[in-house]
Amino acid sequence: MSKHKNQAKTKQATATLENNNNSFISDEKLCLGLLVLLLLLVAYIRSKFVQMPFERDEGAYSLYGKMLLEGKTPYRDFYEQKFPGIFYFYALVVALFGDTVKGMHTGFIFINLSTITLLYFIVKKLFTPVAGIISAATFAITSLTPFLSGFTVQSEHGVVLIATIGILFYVLAIQKQKWYYYLLMGLTMGTAFMTKTTGLFFMAWGGVILIIDFFFEKEKNYKLFFRNLFLYGGGASVVILWLFLLIYLKGAFADMVFWTYDIPKHYVNKVPFEEGIKYFGYSKEAILHDYKFFWYQLFLAGAVCLFKAIPLKTKAFAVSIAAFSSLTIVPGFYFYGHYWIQLLPGLAILSGFAFYGLTQVLKTRFTIHENKTKYVYLSVFTLFFLSNIAINRSYYFKPNYYKILRTVYGNNPFPECMEIGKYINSHAKPEEGVALMGSEPQLYFYTHTEAASKHAYFSAVVDNLPEHRQWQREYVAGIEKQKPRYFIFFNHPISLLVQANTDRYVFEWANKYLTEHYKLVGLADMIDGGQTVYVWNEELMNYKPVANNRIYVYERVAGK
Repeated sequence: MSKHKNQAKTKQATATLENNNNSFISDEKLCLGLLVLLLLLVAYIRSKFVQMPFERDEGAYSLYGKMLLEGKTPYRDFYEQKFPGIFYFYALVVALFGDTVKGMHTGFIFINLSTITLLYFIVKKLFTPVAGIISAATFAITSLTPFLSGFTVQSEHGVVLIATIGILFYVLAIQKQKWYYYLLMGLTMGTAFMTKTTGLFFMAWGGVILIIDFFFEKEKNYKLFFRNLFLYGGGASVVILWLFLLIYLKGAFADMVFWTYDIPKHYVNKVPFEEGIKYFGYSKEAILHDYKFFWYQLFLAGAVCLFKAIPLKTKAFAVSIAAFSSLTIVPGFYFYGHYWIQLLPGLAILSGFAFYGLTQVLKTRFTIHENKTKYVYLSVFTLFFLSNIAINRSYYFKPNYYKILRTVYGNNPFPECMEIGKYINSHAKPEEGVALMGSEPQLYFYTHTEAASKHAYFSAVVDNLPEHRQWQREYVAGIEKQKPRYFIFFNHPISLLVQANTDRYVFEWANKYLTEHYKLVGLADMIDGGQTVYVWNEELMNYKPVANNRIYVYERVAGK
């Protein structure tokens, strides 16, 4: 009798396992189909932004990537307060997709779609296919958020892709226990750090999660643990040392230390903590506005962590990646919208974890079958997803570039730069040159010209730093040598960003130099609350500017 009972139990267990496998396969087919639809939708939406004008950071990074491909040396011919990985990342995008606005946006469409796909497979491997599609959809929709600079080619999109590749290597490492996955994980996370300094938090997470995993092991293999930790640390170190060696061989290592270590020290604690809290509040409200449901999944994830149905190790993974992702927005207490892009992998993974955890809790505590939870949750999620699409349909499908840029960036002269770039391109050749008195390096990218000096950001030469007087003279010497055909003066406080107690030499020089060598041929009158008025050539004689913020376009007089 006992033998028959055991046989019946074995058959029942086998049947249950087969049903679970069949259900997993069925879910996987469904979710792969949904993933394809999601990718097509996102690609279509993002294709509407391919001519979106750049803001100044996007323009600078794209310009530096182009200059790197042309043989220029980082930190010597151009500079940023970031490690060299960012230049090589943008150089790769320029090389693959071209040095145009459309090319750069197209490249970043592929970057976003790749990240969505990777998140699906990561969460599917860790939890279930349905959890995977929820994570992918959460990232896809939140990474389009306008106040999070979702429509841009900001460097954070690249950092997120690289870090997500690192997370996938981690998942493969723990599941397959192959040594090379730990090495690849380290190489990737080291690249994230070199691409943007805040990538340090993703790199740190990689080491921490390996320690956490070891802590939860019942039979601890110290030899294997230290081997894996060494491989991970070694991989990260190889990337860092290789890029440093590359800059050293170019003869610019001291320059790199100056721009990435010495200069940033002047900005530490520039924003008081109290002010930072206010900035955080402003950013949070704007970013969450029409996307609250997707962010509120964090609370559900926190709730399911309270139940024993979820293994502690699983909780530790989900919470740790979310926590370290969150740290990326903290440095400097600025909380700029585009910083929040780096938080999205943690949000996406937690959203998948929230669904998975809920199904486990309801199954074990309330004996509710997973399928019931799955269909109800998917229905609710789909409802909010489609609701977001409907509410933001104008932004997604018929974007008004001018309105979007004004809403997100205020009265910054970003749409104006593209219009001025179009004018210059129709009247001059790239080799004739352009000079800017204002921090709008995107104009160099639009016109395929080079800055006359390494100071593509004018704000550096009027910053209250000990070196700014020397930089002003370098800026002036470069323009006098290049003799550019066009000189653009931004009468705009944010673009000039003149700090207190800085040398006025550069402005005194410009007043004299423009009077002697140039004539006014264009004006962009940035009217508050209205469309910018563009006035060219003969029209200038009968036009009286009305706005406080103006952009003057000067053309060099022949023979002067």
